[in-house]
Amino acid sequence: MDLTKKEQVQKRDILGLDLIVFWVLAGLILAAAWAVVNGNDIVHSVVWLSTVFLLTAGLFILAEAEFLAVIQVLVYVGAISVVIVFGIMLTKRTLKGGENV
Repeated sequence: MDLTKKEQVQKRDILGLDLIVFWVLAGLILAAAWAVVNGNDIVHSVVWLSTVFLLTAGLFILAEAEFLAVIQVLVYVGAISVVIVFGIMLTKRTLKGGENV
């Protein structure tokens, strides 16, 4: 099965676009992960962690693994992040100055 010249060019263009989208998503994942680690507020860190999970689901969609993307969103964004937020709300938080909230 030989591809025609036009099909080869289209396949190469799509591959180039996929590569660009991959690197953009990878860069955003790294930036959001950095924000999780270096955030001052734990609630903001949970939001950034949810962003990391959503962007990872975007990578799964790019790899044509839609089922894994749906599971990623349901399990990690839907369940894990909500559990972390509830854990934050139910525990006693201390500010940097030592004052209780």
